[in-house]
Amino acid sequence: MHTYSLYWIKEEFSYHYFHKTNILFHFLQEWKYNPGSEQLSLQYQYVTQPIPIEVLMHHVTNHLRKPVELQFNDDEMSFTIYEKGRAVKLLQRDHREVEIQAENLHIAECMLFDTLRKMDHSFFIMNQDCQQYGWIAPIKKEVIL
Repeated sequence: MHTYSLYWIKEEFSYHYFHKTNILFHFLQEWKYNPGSEQLSLQYQYVTQPIPIEVLMHHVTNHLRKPVELQFNDDEMSFTIYEKGRAVKLLQRDHREVEIQAENLHIAECMLFDTLRKMDHSFFIMNQDCQQYGWIAPIKKEVIL
């Protein structure tokens, strides 16, 4: 089982850091490993926006039309998407980070990421164990006439 972290980056930063994913990855990684750092916490609050898991769940269930199981445990909410014997679980770690658990990246892509792309392009995903990270969707170029 692989674990991925999902962050919703504020739009102004997603444009600025779109081609600088390594900087954003290292910042988020440093924030995770130094939870007591007030400076990193303030920067984290400034760069990310809250991810209401209820909104994610509503969006996913409306677009996928797949069975979803909800769980509530001690101030922690999660939901699991099921399809053809496979599952992807989303767990709210804090109000600005959602943990995604899936057998592999391909399953997470097929069952979840496409739906998230339709919701917003500013989601940043990372797997710290494998040093995998990136944006869920490319930024569309604006045509200037």
